[in-house]
Amino acid sequence: MKNIRDLDFEGKERLSSQEYYDLLELDNLISNNFEKKRDGNSSRIFLEIEGGNIKELSLVSCRLSSIPLVVWKFSKLRELDLDRNAIGIIPIAIEKLKFLEVLSIAGNRLRVFPEPLTKVTSLHSLNLAENNIVSIPSSVGCLINLHHLALSSNRLKALPEAIGELKSLKTFYLKNNKLEKLPEGFGRLEGLTETTLRNNRLKSIPESVGNLKNLSYFCLSNNCLEQLPTTIGKMKSLGTLKLGGNKLKELPSSIVELKLLNQLQLKGNPLISIPDALIKDSITII
Repeated sequence: MKNIRDLDFEGKERLSSQEYYDLLELDNLISNNFEKKRDGNSSRIFLEIEGGNIKELSLVSCRLSSIPLVVWKFSKLRELDLDRNAIGIIPIAIEKLKFLEVLSIAGNRLRVFPEPLTKVTSLHSLNLAENNIVSIPSSVGCLINLHHLALSSNRLKALPEAIGELKSLKTFYLKNNKLEKLPEGFGRLEGLTETTLRNNRLKSIPESVGNLKNLSYFCLSNNCLEQLPTTIGKMKSLGTLKLGGNKLKELPSSIVELKLLNQLQLKGNPLISIPDALIKDSITII
């Protein structure tokens, strides 16, 4: 991505006149957020232009308490990065970005999962990590094209059953929350390949996880797990299983059915024993 100050004459020519003036308005607004005026060769705005329109826009660390209204005029945006600001609300106007595929609002001040985002069904990647989110609406199930969802380092205690509607989801990050349980719907995320739930308060995981046939990386470290469901043996793609720092006294016998398992983390559990079939050269036990 290019800094706005690095746009040469050709770059400005490739940008439609309206978007160019809108961009100048945005630059002026953000410059005013800083006590000292930035010199002519420096700006917080980075962007990519394609076909006369701004397709990627980065407004990281711009001291924004809200999203500038002018952003909604960049209707052809595909990627928008708003990390490390002080944004607390996402307005319904975000629906105007009908081509938006990648959105990152990590490190802000969101307290709930923004309902308006559930209308942006074009999204493929959504990062809401490092906020103060305490709840997720059932309408999250409308994000049917979502491949990546990051909700780490929030204050979530539960997930809605509708989370299972995210059939396209491949990576799901939930570490450093306050989750006490997972809904049965979690097992309907059949496209999932990687998920981390480290540093939560889970006492158990649902039987439905056995349906996660494509999951290869499963991190459950530092929870309160006392047992695992027998269905875990059905997770045929599982290669890495991290269970360290829990309260497990035994493992289900079905765990030996995980033929692709090559790394198993068990440290920090009061285990009495582990199945003999797990003791082999192909599996690293930590």
